[in-house]
Amino acid sequence: MRKKTTKKLRIKNLPRFLTFSVLSLTLLVMIPLSLFFLTSKIATAFHSHKQVAQTSETVNSSQANGAKSEPAKVNNYPSAITKTDPPASDTDDDPLADIKSRLRSGDTAGIKVVFLTFDDGPSANTGALLDILYDYDVKATFFTTLHDNENAAAMYRRIIDEGHTLANHTSSHDYSLYDNPEAFFADVDALDQFHKTITGQTETSHVFRFPGGSTNSSEACVKGIVSRGWNYSDWNVSSGDGCAEPPPSDVIAQTIIEGCREYDVSVVLSHAELKESSRKAMPIVIETLQAEGYVFLPMEKDYHYPRHFEL
Repeated sequence: MRKKTTKKLRIKNLPRFLTFSVLSLTLLVMIPLSLFFLTSKIATAFHSHKQVAQTSETVNSSQANGAKSEPAKVNNYPSAITKTDPPASDTDDDPLADIKSRLRSGDTAGIKVVFLTFDDGPSANTGALLDILYDYDVKATFFTTLHDNENAAAMYRRIIDEGHTLANHTSSHDYSLYDNPEAFFADVDALDQFHKTITGQTETSHVFRFPGGSTNSSEACVKGIVSRGWNYSDWNVSSGDGCAEPPPSDVIAQTIIEGCREYDVSVVLSHAELKESSRKAMPIVIETLQAEGYVFLPMEKDYHYPRHFEL
């Protein structure tokens, strides 16, 4: 009897079974992985979109804020403009810049400048003289001595505050000090320090006049004044009021006016703080010379002035 054999169906279908099993396992692995990667991609895309939106928002906000704050930035940093722009010259702001430049160089031919200078104050009448100058908007130079009282202190300050030059005429106006140069320099320095104390200035004008003029001084005193950084001035027009009984105001006015007409640069010597007739002459002098085109200026250290004694 022949032995019954088993059908080979199972063996024949084994490769299909294995293939199906492998594919099933692959699908079981791939599907979760695909879902994982897909989820990651979606999350990444969403996150990127959110960042782009936030960045856009920030940029827009920054631009808006920048536009608003730009004027404040300019106001807060004006030095940036100052560094790039050249400083304005005197010519840009001062219509008298050319005249002042010529006074510094000594090239004064053809100009019409008057320096009104008042010696030996302050006095009880300095305020009245300052009122006259204020009314005409005229600046002058006050060669003061040392007066330590309340009125004088107020006048020293007012001279500075109203744009005049507060100049040095020594503390004591003592001619005998010319024989002792060191004592003379100490007398000058005492007034200089007093001016600083009273007015609050850290630097004074360093414009000087010798008592009685430079011809009454000595060579040692003149050399010493110059070496100490002072510029001294005498005068070329005198009001004639230095005597005990000065002329009447109309005579003084005419003397000054005629004297100024002789010079391109006139330095007028007056004692108007002490002599009433000289104060009364000032309006006549100012009105007449202004009408003739003269300019009144206060003295400065670096101008050229007439000197009676020159080293």
